[in-house]
Amino acid sequence: MVRILHTADWHIGKQLHKYNLEADHQLFFDWLIEVIREREIDLLLVSGDIFDTSFPSNASLSLYYKFLTQLLPLNCRIVITGGNHDSPGVLNAPREILAHLRIDVVGDVTGFPAACYIPFPEWKLAVAAIPYLREADLRRSVSASGYSDRAAQIREGISQYYRDIVDYHGQHHPEHGLIGMGHLHVAGAQTSESEREIHIVGNLAAFGLEQFPGGFEYIALGHIHKPQKLNDIVRYSGSPVPLSFSERKDPKYVLELGFEDGRLKTIEPLAVPVSRELKSFTGTLDEVRRQLQAYSPVFPLEALVEVHVIEENYSPDTSLRFEQMLAEFSEAEFRIIKPRLTFENRRKDAADLFATGVEIEDLSPRQVFIKRLENEVLEEEMREKLLSAFDELAGKISME
Repeated sequence: MVRILHTADWHIGKQLHKYNLEADHQLFFDWLIEVIREREIDLLLVSGDIFDTSFPSNASLSLYYKFLTQLLPLNCRIVITGGNHDSPGVLNAPREILAHLRIDVVGDVTGFPAACYIPFPEWKLAVAAIPYLREADLRRSVSASGYSDRAAQIREGISQYYRDIVDYHGQHHPEHGLIGMGHLHVAGAQTSESEREIHIVGNLAAFGLEQFPGGFEYIALGHIHKPQKLNDIVRYSGSPVPLSFSERKDPKYVLELGFEDGRLKTIEPLAVPVSRELKSFTGTLDEVRRQLQAYSPVFPLEALVEVHVIEENYSPDTSLRFEQMLAEFSEAEFRIIKPRLTFENRRKDAADLFATGVEIEDLSPRQVFIKRLENEVLEEEMREKLLSAFDELAGKISME
């Protein structure tokens, strides 16, 4: 049996409220190497968002290449595709050297379909390594002037890439099984706070599951951080490391696939060990202080904590006591990285739409706009019209 691992959305270099998660990624890579060794994995598929930014730091690049180097003695083939967070140039730069090491990298669709088609005749398999498809990749299929029509054209453009590579497969290795890869938002997938860029355009132009053509044994997706099954053969592996507090309760997996004679036989989720707890405490100042006093982390890495103190009446004294509480726990065995203080009956102006301590980097433009609407006295019909207009404008801007 050929054993394959599906993972995605590593986001190396991610900072959670300015707290570096390099140690989390290192522990994940250490665990993944052991899994590949012990379970004799033949092929590793990584479906996009290798890095958290287009210009990863030297530390992030070093972590990435160290991991690839450690895999070399294990005789495991690797296919890596680019995500929306990745720079195609950064991923593709060492591609020719990595290819000699049996590591295939597809940062963009230059040279499609041949450059995105990776055959493994020894296993009677081929991989359609389709990375994140950008506007420029789909422009030839986008001709409608209205955004709703344009969104439909974008979905059709994505579908065309998958149809074309299925056709290419049929011309070259029709006797082999075909595994698809993709980095996109499929309609109906559950998202989390850390997928900021898909809240607006992604929800409007989400790709329909039915738009994948037939011909695939399995489709290994990335882009959505919650692991989920869309149907028997289309799955998101999810991110292996929690990337926001909204993911603190999500299970983290990689998926092991078993193939025989080019056909999918088994799918087994392998739980990624928890190395750090993300904890959230909410209540009055006294309630939160008691919760913090009683909290004792149990995982190897320092726990990260968000606190949200909610008091009914505004008081400068409460603000002072809040700051004193943060100082009180500054030397605790956990770190408070997201402190918030709100007063329920305090009138909010534009500067007070969100609770104290909320980082602007956590918010999508749509979330800010919705909060602004909530602060206005508006009829529901007008509120919906304004939100609809915002979505349309935001969609058009993102396409330019």
